[in-house]
Amino acid sequence: MSKIKITQVKSGIDRMERQKRTLKALGLRRLHATVEVEGTPQILGMVKAVHHLVTVEEEVGGVYKTISPISLQEGINKGSAK
Repeated sequence: MSKIKITQVKSGIDRMERQKRTLKALGLRRLHATVEVEGTPQILGMVKAVHHLVTVEEEVGGVYKTISPISLQEGINKGSAK
């Protein structure tokens, strides 16, 4: 799995409790907080649930490139079909 960097860019205030818990489970405690995690299917599913509150960057050759959380999930689905 590749490393991804997740940054919270919008507040969890006035969001459903489920989305708040997802942000907390990802390790995002405050606005502009960043965490670096492995891009497992479980993590990508959580990112997809809060994609409107975060930005995602994928490590490609030691450099981080901003990507869409939806495209991350599609990449995992294609890879699991093998």
